[in-house]
Amino acid sequence: MKFKNIFLICLCIVFFSACFEDNNKNGGKVGLKTPEIVAKNLAGKEVEIADFDNLIILTFVEQGCPSCLKDLPLLEKLANEHSKKMTILAIDSIDKGKEFEKFATKYNYKNIIFLQDELDISWQRFKVFAVPTTFIIKDGIVQDKIIGEKPWSYLKASISSWL
Repeated sequence: MKFKNIFLICLCIVFFSACFEDNNKNGGKVGLKTPEIVAKNLAGKEVEIADFDNLIILTFVEQGCPSCLKDLPLLEKLANEHSKKMTILAIDSIDKGKEFEKFATKYNYKNIIFLQDELDISWQRFKVFAVPTTFIIKDGIVQDKIIGEKPWSYLKASISSWL
């Protein structure tokens, strides 16, 4: 009888814990609450998704990625057209220290906030396995996830549909 009660209590705990989703472990799935990022800007200040109240374009990039280098100027151009309506965050989980700083400042982007991933936590929370991977976030919810290089017309249409 005692074993049965302990078993039932443990079973209830497991079921109740499933009701309380840990948003930082949902992998950035479309339709779910956005996991929080753990990243710092060039000034060393921690940046959070909650810091922004407009459409967020969160893209994971790295210095040696030709597709990333192709997408960033296009995202900059789109941000120029809609600067009040969107924020672009570019997280680099690969380049560290001076390499990251050089990459983030090389092209003098005005509308892209470059962030250095702290210990690859953001990368893991969003389950990124390829760069570029871009998330479109509105009202704290992941609206779309774009993996890899896509034609600019596709990327622009995906982002513009949420403005």
